[in-house]
Amino acid sequence: MSNNAISFTTHDQRFMAIVGSSPTAELLAENKDYPFAHEAGVFFPGTSNLFVTSNRCIGPNGLQKVHITRVDLSKTPITCEEIATEIPMGNGGINYDKDYVLFCAQGTMTEPSGLYRMSTIAPYKSELLKDDFHGRPFNSVNDVVVHTDGSIWFTDPIYGSEQGYRPSPRLPNQVYRWCPNTGAIRVVADGFGRPNGICFSPDEQVIYITDTDRVHGDGSIDDQRVSSVLVKCDLLG
Repeated sequence: MSNNAISFTTHDQRFMAIVGSSPTAELLAENKDYPFAHEAGVFFPGTSNLFVTSNRCIGPNGLQKVHITRVDLSKTPITCEEIATEIPMGNGGINYDKDYVLFCAQGTMTEPSGLYRMSTIAPYKSELLKDDFHGRPFNSVNDVVVHTDGSIWFTDPIYGSEQGYRPSPRLPNQVYRWCPNTGAIRVVADGFGRPNGICFSPDEQVIYITDTDRVHGDGSIDDQRVSSVLVKCDLLG
């Protein structure tokens, strides 16, 4: 492990109260075989467990896959457990209920993209909760947040098709709100190039969405398209 100084570009001075005037970065865990900590980063303080998804890798069958890893931060040294799961091409995630992670599954050519609930307790059973918008399959569900009213908000760009592991898209690049209790689902934001990250403001009256359209899934770059634009949507109308 090592400690290194790290710098940030600060747009709001309140951020300095979090990181301090001289922040440092410490390497806690690494995997030299593949980039194991790419997305999700779902932390459970009660157990000091962190769940992460890898970047795209090539599996033993020659097909693209994503690994899910449980990082146990309560132990010294820190341990990492690669989880055998049926979640196809996992990506973003968030705490859900008491002992679950709500994962975004980008899907494959034969397995649907959608929202999966996975237990944080071995053997880490998973369940597909939602995989379509009124009968049309999602593209490659990317990131997700849960409102305190129970509704689930998530982004659905077309990265999977561009990266060769999903069929041609049947939906636009959109952001959705789904209510598991009623089954109601609707589009809450559209007009994006590639909707990606998503989060609520602390009072949940505003939702922030990043649009990473500049870099397409195939790696090509178009400087005339937006890059990491933060779109602010007022939920009060």
